[in-house]
Amino acid sequence: MKSKSNSTKSRKALWSFKSALVAAASSMVMTGAFAASIDGTTSVRIGGKLQSVDMNTHQVTVINARGATEVFKVGDNVPNLDKIKPGTNVFGTTERAVRLTVLDSSTLAATPSPDGNQTVASVARVDGRMVTLKDTQGAELTVQANSQKVAATVIPGTRVLVDVVDASSLSAGKVLK
Repeated sequence: MKSKSNSTKSRKALWSFKSALVAAASSMVMTGAFAASIDGTTSVRIGGKLQSVDMNTHQVTVINARGATEVFKVGDNVPNLDKIKPGTNVFGTTERAVRLTVLDSSTLAATPSPDGNQTVASVARVDGRMVTLKDTQGAELTVQANSQKVAATVIPGTRVLVDVVDASSLSAGKVLK
């Protein structure tokens, strides 16, 4: 009777081991199916105190609430741009390049950057090239991926690190810090 009991235990142990291997392999396949990163753009609201206006290029330099300097192009249709005085509070919306880096499921925590150029979010939904993210505070951000094929590799619930990047560095793989 002991040998039958030991045989049953051995089969159960072997079955458990096989199940664990299958689960581990599935996890690796799922992680490998995702794109490592997704490049795209998003609209962001920026504002602060006007520092300067370049009328030739229609670029304005603003010092934001964190004290950082931001430069962005203003549309040719903005009237009286030359009449805005330095120190005036201004705001606008601009497109920013972003890179979404898929976080490995084994990564317990990812730390966003203190300067606000990085944050952790999860994919809420994917609709064509549009990837909607929700950050840890519940705020939503929509990113238009450069490639619909790459956007289709992520599924809702996927955790990503969102980097605001310099558009010229996307192809070089560099992220602004």
